[in-house]
Amino acid sequence: MRLFLSIILGKLVAAASSLLNLGAGSTWPGHLALKIETNFVKNIFKKNSLKVIVVAGTNGKTTSTALISHLLRGLGYRVFSNPEGANLMNGVTSALLKTTDFSGNLDYDFAVLEVDEFTLPLLLKEIVPDAVFILNLFRDQLDRYGEVNTIGSRWFSSLETLPKKTFVVVNGDDPYLYFMGKKLHMNVKYFGVDEKLMELKNIPHDVDFIYCPSCNTLLNYSRLAYSHLGVFNCGKCGFKRKDVNNFSENSINYPMEGLYNVYNTNGILTFFKYFLKADLKKINSLLKKFRPAFGRQELIEFQKRKIFLLLSKNPAGFNQSIRTVKSMLKNNTASFLIVLNDRIPDGQDVSWIWDVDFSILLSNVKKIFVSGDRVYDMSIRLKYENKTNKIYPVPNLQQALTKIIENTRQGEKFYILATYSGMLEIRKILLGKKFL
Repeated sequence: MRLFLSIILGKLVAAASSLLNLGAGSTWPGHLALKIETNFVKNIFKKNSLKVIVVAGTNGKTTSTALISHLLRGLGYRVFSNPEGANLMNGVTSALLKTTDFSGNLDYDFAVLEVDEFTLPLLLKEIVPDAVFILNLFRDQLDRYGEVNTIGSRWFSSLETLPKKTFVVVNGDDPYLYFMGKKLHMNVKYFGVDEKLMELKNIPHDVDFIYCPSCNTLLNYSRLAYSHLGVFNCGKCGFKRKDVNNFSENSINYPMEGLYNVYNTNGILTFFKYFLKADLKKINSLLKKFRPAFGRQELIEFQKRKIFLLLSKNPAGFNQSIRTVKSMLKNNTASFLIVLNDRIPDGQDVSWIWDVDFSILLSNVKKIFVSGDRVYDMSIRLKYENKTNKIYPVPNLQQALTKIIENTRQGEKFYILATYSGMLEIRKILLGKKFL
């Protein structure tokens, strides 16, 4: 009875949210349903027989969830997910409310669920997935999550409770995750990128884990991709990276810019190759048709300007956004808007901005506008990087967007790098849509 009541009320809240243009109904319906039936997720999946894929990691979850769903649909499967990126338990519950009928039945072949770093262990107490993606592990929202070791140990404790048949895909270029994968008893496959794409010569400022997880000795890196991802080995105990799928022998149609999206795609290809035994030629043709998820290299046309929006919420992710834009611009210049908020979804500690290498960005700047709750923290950070007169702090986000549009000609492109809540605010202003 509680399950039926939670479905009815959850669907009513979702419908009201959509009707009144309050949002996509991606969190509050699930929040209400869980208040009524705490075992909602567990009970729904017990009633239904479908394959469940869980996507976890610090960066790339929403993009990877969207890409997996896109490819599965291209192969003819019926798929649902939580596409808005609402990845707490209330977000997963809201996704179920949207897709289930009033009896709790799901007419799908696959559920592809993105989960927050802290939520992964909570979700694995409720369900037994068929496959789990572990994309990466970087420092993010230290005030909420703690250091990477804390999150990593919680992940391992929850993953090792899963049955042997569970298929696990792990980033093999991350020493901590690679070590974790080697200790798991399930079917684990590793992904990475071609060593030729690893161009860093020195360990960067945003590194999070460079000590051997087996004996605590400083690791040696023969190649570095970014942060602590690369080709590593321990000179003391012999721990080293091997058996990593990078698909360098295939001509892959990578659907998005940036090395971090090569990682995401290679992880997904590993799943389709080994778990579904899919034809990679078919998968490769489907990759061409993929369009990025909201806020993740999303191109928005507004007032005859082209706006390229990149979610940038932690040191590793922000640095990769900058390098991606740099590769797109080559030697050209463009205007930028950086939005730094310190709300709960962003993390209230913004000290991480000092681990972002803004020098790469500032070399390609016409003007750089700064906005958000911590507009002056970011402005000072940029001033310390380069004493330039090209930095313009504008506390009000609506006004900041107006300013950068006024300084951009029709048909030109400018770039917005924003933390999570800032990205949602920008989309609300530009598209009249937000998520709730």
